[in-house]
Amino acid sequence: MVVVLALYWFLSRLTDAYAPTYNRVELVSVSKDKLYIKSKNWGVTGDHQLTVISTEDEGEFKIDSTKQIIFIGLEPFLYKVSNDTLFLTLRQKSKIPDGFNSRWIIIQREVDNLTMMNSMRNPELKRM
Repeated sequence: MVVVLALYWFLSRLTDAYAPTYNRVELVSVSKDKLYIKSKNWGVTGDHQLTVISTEDEGEFKIDSTKQIIFIGLEPFLYKVSNDTLFLTLRQKSKIPDGFNSRWIIIQREVDNLTMMNSMRNPELKRM
């Protein structure tokens, strides 16, 4: 009986270790409009990532390519908010869909790897 309980405890800990992790950042503009940067990491080593920029704060991590800006992969991006503008520094731009309804101005700056590494030292830029 003790062996069965120990095995159950070990397996429950093991499955928790491989569960997806979620991050969420709420951004508020000068005009009080909100954007949400949300990411989901999964995989045995957390080597899969999906990040979205959304105007909706739904409780569940849902993807809607008609209304969200979607970034696939582990490539980091840096961001900065100034008034009603979100500045993104990234390796590859993402399409802003027509259904992305927001008064925010989104500026994507695509950079090479060296510039990205140097930009990570800039204290004004936050990493997601």
